[in-house]
Amino acid sequence: MKLMDQLNDLKIRCPKPLKNRDGKYLFKIKNKVACVVSFLDGKDKKNLNLKNCYDIGKTVAQMHSSSKKIRLFRKNSMNIKNLNPLLKSIKFKSKKFINLEKFLKSNFREIKNKWPKKLPNGIIHGDLFIDNIFFKKNKISGIIDFYFAANDYFMYEIAICINALCFDKKNSQFKLNKTKVKNLIRGYEGIKKISGIEKKSLNILCRAAAIRYFLTRLYDYTNTPKTALIKIKDPREYYQKLIIHNNLKNYRDYLV
Repeated sequence: MKLMDQLNDLKIRCPKPLKNRDGKYLFKIKNKVACVVSFLDGKDKKNLNLKNCYDIGKTVAQMHSSSKKIRLFRKNSMNIKNLNPLLKSIKFKSKKFINLEKFLKSNFREIKNKWPKKLPNGIIHGDLFIDNIFFKKNKISGIIDFYFAANDYFMYEIAICINALCFDKKNSQFKLNKTKVKNLIRGYEGIKKISGIEKKSLNILCRAAAIRYFLTRLYDYTNTPKTALIKIKDPREYYQKLIIHNNLKNYRDYLV
């Protein structure tokens, strides 16, 4: 709530939480915690074009640059270093999942060992999927859902965006759209330059973002009761994406 309020003050378009008479964002309605936020015009898109990717990159860079003025801190619960308990909690119920379990553990171990030790960092949104970005007349009208916002590497945000926004799906197969990646990064660098050390880390951060969403979806897929009133997302999407990242090596591979 504090983050969204301060981002609004810095002209970053997102819902603005309203305080009650006691100066608090949160209150209770029938014993449930609630809040009231301003209305955000627009809606999400099913498919992004190249201009959309450029504009998203620009918006993310503006948010990263502005967040330097915000004195808030929160650990990233979805950082690669914090995913081990999630991996251990996944129930691989049958023998056919043995190879998948080995694949996951091997990737997790390698990503953790190669995790960059020091990169430019600050507040990131942490979950910029296509349904969290609103458009009006093909222009970004704002960003929603800051539930996973935290302090982490700025480049990790870009890696999350590449995974979530820069793949095209055809006949249940996902393919990296390098032109979308190029436009996303062009938009970002129009506001905020990406350092050489950040570029070198892109592949390992993309692998980390892919395994994060693979694990969370796999957990939901194997642990959520069939009677639950939620939509379970297919974890196979991020299995495919992780394999694609594993076959890439450097920054240039994402652009050419």
